[in-house]
Amino acid sequence: MAKRNRYREMESLMTKVILGDLLVFILFLVSAGNGWTVFKVITAIISIFGSLLCLGWLYMTGEFPKRRSLWMITAFACIALCVLFSLLLNFPCPAVI
Repeated sequence: MAKRNRYREMESLMTKVILGDLLVFILFLVSAGNGWTVFKVITAIISIFGSLLCLGWLYMTGEFPKRRSLWMITAFACIALCVLFSLLLNFPCPAVI
């Protein structure tokens, strides 16, 4: 019987979560570009809280200071920061007429 590698299982799960968070971020950008305000707010909230929850989970499991998990931490932090800066700078916004 093969030994279970818990880190590989966690890494696989977090990869799927990162891809889902990335999809929500792309939906946020599309909705912001088209002027869909309600959908923009919903996707922004989901993306920011999803990233922060995953960062908290990585911290609670002890993976935060480990070098092997740096790429996951960076991905979640970058998505959250991109959404925050996009909201603060109002980018992308509909064309001004």
